[in-house]
Amino acid sequence: MFPKSRGARLKEMITPSIREGLQTKGYQLVGSHSAVKRCRWVLSSLRRHGGCYKHTFYGIESHRCMEATTSVACANRCTFCWRGSTHPNALKWGSFEADDPRWLVQQMVDKHLAKIIKPLKGAQVDDKSFSEALQPRHVALSLVGEPVMYPKMGEFLRAIHTPPYMVVTNGQHPEELANLPQVTQLYISIDASNAEELKKAGEMIVLRQIDRPLFKDYWERLLSSLKAAAEKKEKQRK
Repeated sequence: MFPKSRGARLKEMITPSIREGLQTKGYQLVGSHSAVKRCRWVLSSLRRHGGCYKHTFYGIESHRCMEATTSVACANRCTFCWRGSTHPNALKWGSFEADDPRWLVQQMVDKHLAKIIKPLKGAQVDDKSFSEALQPRHVALSLVGEPVMYPKMGEFLRAIHTPPYMVVTNGQHPEELANLPQVTQLYISIDASNAEELKKAGEMIVLRQIDRPLFKDYWERLLSSLKAAAEKKEKQRK
């Protein structure tokens, strides 16, 4: 069905129940661990009603942007996550399948065009913008899960022939973050100002957890990720 990594007892990250949950929410699944989905700004841009902040600040056209992830799994169980319980949790890649990065890029683009862009033809969209949308020029790895968990992330980014691309991470994988090649925009989610607030909502009565991280050293990992981002010398937005 799709390229498999060599190794013993490898398993697919997207189980049948996870597949059903994500598909119900509109995710277009790719391979054994990835997905694409339509951002609401795509249709807005196709109708020339405006784009997202990336267009306002950086000139990136929303109708030429593909929102994706290379890993639907995440090491946090954030209370504010709108995906609910539809995606898996994992500390590391471990025994998951790892699809070929070049194949993954092509499959993402193909599914983005077939399932997201082409069905919008005739939906009161601008003809010129629609033609442009058939040639994506930006990849936003910010969809669901933790994209930097994917062990072939560097190869994946290098296989994208038309940067810019942005990467959003929760800062729980500092080594993988440090090894990332240059990206146009790098975001690290910081959901509270200190370790206790990051784990609890701050109200002593409620004691609601915020990120609900799986890692016990979640705060140290976040600080290490911030340090790794600061030490990157490439010209990129952070």
